[in-house]
Amino acid sequence: MLTQFETKEFTFQGRAAKILYPSCPSNGKLMLKTEYFDAFPTFEVAMLKKGYTLCFMSHPTRWAPDSETEVTAQFIRHVAKELNMEPKCIIVGMSCGGLQGVRLAELYPELVSVLFLDAPVLNLLSMAGLGACSCSAVPLFWNELVKTYGFNKSTILNFRKSPIDNMKPLIENNIPIIMVWGDADDVVIYEENGQVLEDYYRENGGDLSVIRMPGRGHHPHSMEDPTPIIEYVESHLN
Repeated sequence: MLTQFETKEFTFQGRAAKILYPSCPSNGKLMLKTEYFDAFPTFEVAMLKKGYTLCFMSHPTRWAPDSETEVTAQFIRHVAKELNMEPKCIIVGMSCGGLQGVRLAELYPELVSVLFLDAPVLNLLSMAGLGACSCSAVPLFWNELVKTYGFNKSTILNFRKSPIDNMKPLIENNIPIIMVWGDADDVVIYEENGQVLEDYYRENGGDLSVIRMPGRGHHPHSMEDPTPIIEYVESHLN
């Protein structure tokens, strides 16, 4: 679906990167998809057709250590400067892409206009198997987390850099969020991830829209008709 758009591929700090140009005159606004570039791109395709520009950069790990979040911030500034755009962009974050997007918004809120999250990972302890997740991928998640953070079974219990541990900057900077989730998701447990963010936003007056997808598991992401997402995002752009 994304191959229909003009694309520039390049390397940024040793990471494969790309910019996709809209199929109509640019409106000067930038989107960043944080992970899983080709996955379920109905929203991105629709936005590219409306004049938005999409960028993406690969990462050596999907688990959003601060060092990678810093590189993402540098990448956004680089792309915005090259395209003569404002660096404040729409974030598209699915699963671990949600982890990356929310950490970016917490550490660099000046670079984020709106967050579109879909089944977002927001709690690394949950993904390491310390909660209700018992899916077959937990050993893979654990091995990747050990490689990324150097965790062992004791040190992960003291980890406090999951997005749910640092949500105050999201409220302080008035970052709007639209979040989609499936109520049959047994991989990213909503009660341990998205629900924590949802409750925090409700309790603190944050601007949040939540779309529950009955019977949907962790996949597919996004929506066949992304109109509700588009309408929310465009109504919240500065």
